[in-house]
Amino acid sequence: MKKLLFAALLIAFTSYQTIAQVLPRLDKYNLETAEGAIDADSVALKVADFLFKTPLIRDDNSRLRAGVFLNKWMEATPTYTFMIDEDILDNFEGDFDLKDLYMAALTRFTLQNPNEKNEDKISVEAMKQVLAYANDDDNMVLLSKRMEKLIAANEKGKLEKAL
Repeated sequence: MKKLLFAALLIAFTSYQTIAQVLPRLDKYNLETAEGAIDADSVALKVADFLFKTPLIRDDNSRLRAGVFLNKWMEATPTYTFMIDEDILDNFEGDFDLKDLYMAALTRFTLQNPNEKNEDKISVEAMKQVLAYANDDDNMVLLSKRMEKLIAANEKGKLEKAL
């Protein structure tokens, strides 16, 4: 009986993990039109969450599609305005996967905090999400020296000064 219960729990947990990491269907959203971008507003947070729930595996087709979708949506949506802090992007040293993750973090923070208008706070809070993700070994992020310094600064509560 214990083995049966354990097997059932294992299957349930595995199924939950698999469901949580499924990318929503993106091809039904036409980001070339304002109406299509507005329709995609409802799925943008799910796409951003997908990027944070899956390990950073290079050339993963689902992650690539999610990143492209979010970048196009951020440009196209008339509902939200995103200010991209170039100084923060420089911290990723050309790592497009981390840049996409930062865009996902901006999306998450903006959609979860619609009343926040302070662009500096939005940028810093998004960066904190990226650093937490990068610092988790399960996400398989290869950290540059700069990212290691930012993680250390964030852990000491001094991220704003380090940026």
